[in-house]
Amino acid sequence: MQRSILGSVIACTAAAACAAGLAAPASAARTDADYVLTLEFGNSGEQRRASLDCDPVGGTHPNAQEACDLIAEAGTIEQIPAEEGFCTMEYNPVTVEAMGVEEYSETFGNPCRLGLAKGAVFGF
Repeated sequence: MQRSILGSVIACTAAAACAAGLAAPASAARTDADYVLTLEFGNSGEQRRASLDCDPVGGTHPNAQEACDLIAEAGTIEQIPAEEGFCTMEYNPVTVEAMGVEEYSETFGNPCRLGLAKGAVFGF
């Protein structure tokens, strides 16, 4: 009987460690947030990162409520409909990536085109 109890305790402890992310090394993008959003500006090499939680709304994203509303209305980041508007023809590529609840990556010709396409989601 002691062996089965000890085995159960070890299994539960191992499962808790795995659930907490302690059993395996965490990658740089790993977080408890619903989304980890990344922007990379091609011309300057600048990178930005924000976390976004939508239930409840929070994270490091400065416009979390608006970003979550856009995602909820569209269903996914990829399906967010682009707004109409005009942008200059400058070439200043911006690559965006979302990891977490959904995996999404796309490169836009410049920040203006990104803003029209994805609104507040990558507005940080």
